[in-house]
Amino acid sequence: MDDVDSEPMRTTTGERQVWVGLVNVVVASAVYFAYLAPEARSNPIEDVAWFGPMVWSMVAGIVGTIVVAIVVEVVVAIRRRKEGAEVAIDVRDREIGRRGGRLAVPILGTGMMGALVLAAADADGFWIGNLVFVCGLLATLVEAAAKIYYYRRGF
Repeated sequence: MDDVDSEPMRTTTGERQVWVGLVNVVVASAVYFAYLAPEARSNPIEDVAWFGPMVWSMVAGIVGTIVVAIVVEVVVAIRRRKEGAEVAIDVRDREIGRRGGRLAVPILGTGMMGALVLAAADADGFWIGNLVFVCGLLATLVEAAAKIYYYRRGF
């Protein structure tokens, strides 16, 4: 067995940020849907207060991602300093970002087209807003999954 195989796999800042963002968006979205589902079941759709909770879940996901990413990077820096390890830099970060983004764009485009169709059909704002939210969530999940795949398996 050579030395490369016995070394622990080091994650880069880019990969850690993808993981942090993925976890935060899943948690924030789950909280939103946990609020929304009982409301939508017990009230007429046009009476469901969805906009405020949706905005709060998105803000919480963004702020949570920033805070947790900072904490993770501080912890990693402290551990690496104690171990005397070098910071892992991945020159692939830019290309991984591009490739992941390319997979998200069609999902977002489809969602926006769906929102336009719903708006043209005079659908309730609940459906339009939640379609945009779900498409944004799906695009984020696909992009994060692709990036993690590229970090772990390559192009």
